[in-house]
Amino acid sequence: MNKEEALKLWSKEIGNKEYFYDFAGRKIKRDDYMEKNQVGWVIGYIKPLELGGKDYDGNTLIMHHTTLEEKGNNYPEFESLNKKFIIKYDEIEDFYYIEKIITSDYDESGFI
Repeated sequence: MNKEEALKLWSKEIGNKEYFYDFAGRKIKRDDYMEKNQVGWVIGYIKPLELGGKDYDGNTLIMHHTTLEEKGNNYPEFESLNKKFIIKYDEIEDFYYIEKIITSDYDESGFI
């Protein structure tokens, strides 16, 4: 995807914010598409094409380049920033999404 198309997706998904945080919690900057720096980002496939994922908007996600590297071709579970995630599919709306896996009865704040 070229930068113009990527920025259109940024605008659609994130709006006109200059900075945002991806699902793993990494900060990304609108102008740093395809940059391998602290705030660089890419558009990756949620379910990898190599594992049967399809090339369409319902299978893409804006994320920090390091987050994508950590995710790799792992499916349906993977880790990023020492957090566990699971990929799920919504059959009715036809899109993939990522949820954080809670590994105990308590969330990060210490409450159930």
